[in-house]
Amino acid sequence: MNHVSEAQWVAYLADEIPEALKIEYENHLYSCDKCLSAYMEAMEKEETSLDIEGFDIAGPVMDSISRLKGGSVEESRSRRKEKSLRTITRHYLIAAGFTILLMAGGVFQSLTEYVDSVESSSDKKTQSLTEDLIDKTFTWMDTIEKKNKEGFRNE
Repeated sequence: MNHVSEAQWVAYLADEIPEALKIEYENHLYSCDKCLSAYMEAMEKEETSLDIEGFDIAGPVMDSISRLKGGSVEESRSRRKEKSLRTITRHYLIAAGFTILLMAGGVFQSLTEYVDSVESSSDKKTQSLTEDLIDKTFTWMDTIEKKNKEGFRNE
């Protein structure tokens, strides 16, 4: 499958494409990072156009359009709310699917193992450079002293 454009993701989020194409898009999301980022951008753009907790910018306009078309305002609102709930549910299912894939792939397990290895390596006592030099100097001096004692005995 070719990459899905942001405009196609907007249509997907607006529920304006056939169900078979939706399933194809969702399956493609699992394997394509580029399309996932395009999907996320489209989702962010749609979020700005959705109702924000009682602050409904598009509500009065949509109500006027619905009256002009001859439909009821309540019916229009209920359709928009249902559409929004379906979109939210779809996004949740996609996020849950990615979480399951990451868990099955062992990503979280490898992250915890990495953190454990970093913690264990930081627990090891490291000598400073000065202490290391002092230890080497004393070892060197001990070998010189030992050689001198052995030299006096041989003479």
